Amino acid sequence: MLQPTNRLTLLGAMRPPAGFRIESAMAVTFTLDLRALLAAPAAFALSGPDGMVADGEQLEPVELLHALRSHASKITVFNQAGYTAVPPSRRVFAFLEGAVVPVDAPRGGIVHPKVWVLRYEACGDEPAGQAREQRLRVLVASRNLTFDPSWDAVLRLDETPGAGGARLEPVGELFEGLLEAAVHDVAPGHRQRVQSLAAALQTATFALPDGVDDLRVHVFGLDGRYSSPTGSPFPDNAERSLIISPFVSDGFFSSVHPHPVTELVSLEAWLDSLKPTALANVGTTYSFDDGSPVELAAPEDQTSPLDPARPLAGLHAKVFAFESGDRAHLFVGSANATRSAFHTSVEILVELMGPIATLGVDRLCGGTDDEPGLRNWFISYQRPADAPVPLPDTSTLDRARVAIGRLQIEGVVEASGTDWAVTYRTSEPLPSLDNTVIHCWPLSSAGNRREVAGGSPLEERFETSLEAMSGFLAFELEQDDGAVTEFVVPVPLRGVPEHRERFLLRSLIGNAERFFRYLLALLDEDPGQLDLLEAVERASTDAWDDEAGVAALPVLEKLLRTMRRDPAKLAGLHPLVSDLADDDVLPVGFAELWMTIFNVAMAGADPSVNGAALEGAPAE
Repeated sequence: MLQPTNRLTLLGAMRPPAGFRIESAMAVTFTLDLRALLAAPAAFALSGPDGMVADGEQLEPVELLHALRSHASKITVFNQAGYTAVPPSRRVFAFLEGAVVPVDAPRGGIVHPKVWVLRYEACGDEPAGQAREQRLRVLVASRNLTFDPSWDAVLRLDETPGAGGARLEPVGELFEGLLEAAVHDVAPGHRQRVQSLAAALQTATFALPDGVDDLRVHVFGLDGRYSSPTGSPFPDNAERSLIISPFVSDGFFSSVHPHPVTELVSLEAWLDSLKPTALANVGTTYSFDDGSPVELAAPEDQTSPLDPARPLAGLHAKVFAFESGDRAHLFVGSANATRSAFHTSVEILVELMGPIATLGVDRLCGGTDDEPGLRNWFISYQRPADAPVPLPDTSTLDRARVAIGRLQIEGVVEASGTDWAVTYRTSEPLPSLDNTVIHCWPLSSAGNRREVAGGSPLEERFETSLEAMSGFLAFELEQDDGAVTEFVVPVPLRGVPEHRERFLLRSLIGNAERFFRYLLALLDEDPGQLDLLEAVERASTDAWDDEAGVAALPVLEKLLRTMRRDPAKLAGLHPLVSDLADDDVLPVGFAELWMTIFNVAMAGADPSVNGAALEGAPAE
């Protein structure tokens, strides 16, 4: 239920069940923060609760890099073109190149769902002649793939064998529709992944949440199913209803749900923008106040309110609850109470059905003697005398951002003297914007900002190094009045040297000493008790004796303990150690030590598990 203490983090909900590991995943989000996407592979692999290092850290944890290398290629993330935020310049985002697929709503709105479909597979050796056991998990949320400090709702559904569970075929159909909504050609790997997961959703059954006896999935915006003026999935004869939606519009109450609403909860500015006729059928109206500070932009901060980096605070959950007799219908997902959500945008709502005792309005928002409920933060709305108050008009910047996000930008990599250069180009012109200056720069090189002309195709060459090369191009649009927006566009690179990824890995790790510090943290006896930030801090502060080498640290002892107790951990780290050996960043003699212990740990396993011998180690 929507109680303040009933919290589940999105990244926590992605972590595999015990005994399983991630096999593949697909997701869709409206706005995207690449830092949050960076944390997703870590959520699949790391045992600690944190998947990110502090912003001040210059070097990434080795385990995070390993998680990225192992899992980033298993993910397909769709997001609305023009709505990827500009993060701090970091080379590590290079591992996410190719994971993001920009899309646009076919009926003129926005692509707004927030859904993950995850497929896990059993760890260990598969039984003879049998495939590994696999399980699906579906997350339907109101939260984007960002770190916004907002109140959201997430529904987690896990596959369960046997009949009688929920069917989620429309979720697969949503992702198949997103393939066709992509603004560029979709890479074969992404297309195959989406089609495979969508096919699995055709036959899988999912456990119903407690107190729910039926479930339906409603997808909007990919066909005309709910496009008629009176069409919506909501019951029109409910005896009691509650709508929680941060954003509302007049059109929702006239064309989507022109029926009585008992209670409405929204953000004050959006309630102020409604006409009196929109609220005529609403019994009681509330704003929401959880104590979050009201965002007051400083005079020098004129970022567009719809800029993808603009943080969302306070209410962001979307919930529609209806009661009739002793039955309740509860809708959760991405759609706001706006006309565009149901008529032009791509959205998803999951309808949960069950008794009022478990799904009713009071159960949903009420508290107990021991803890407050969400209703404690509902504040009676007082309509201002001068209402309706128009919302700020940001359409010019928003349209331009999406227009650039739709452009097919290609990056051509060429040798340049002793280093490299990338030329970013388009065949179509950048939008021509009056009184607006456009800047662009490779994401990993914020110091290389340069002004580019609107109305002409992009053709910009940036001198770079192998580790600073970027498949993300950042843009800034600034109007004469100071209004500004920034965003990132994924750019496929052509002509990238094959050794780029390993070279980047070596530059991020830094040196062998740091590798050993991280390795000791990763081989800790109880890694579940060691969060990642603590491991990084320990690795950065432990004393190191340059002269003593390997023998000064308990590396051998911990390797032997891991070999006996958790050989799968060694198997998981082996690709990383192999790459570091190839790049000559391991201490002298460690390759031979690793291979000796690894081969003993893997004795009797499928020979393909062992991989290639490390450089400098005796071949098998």
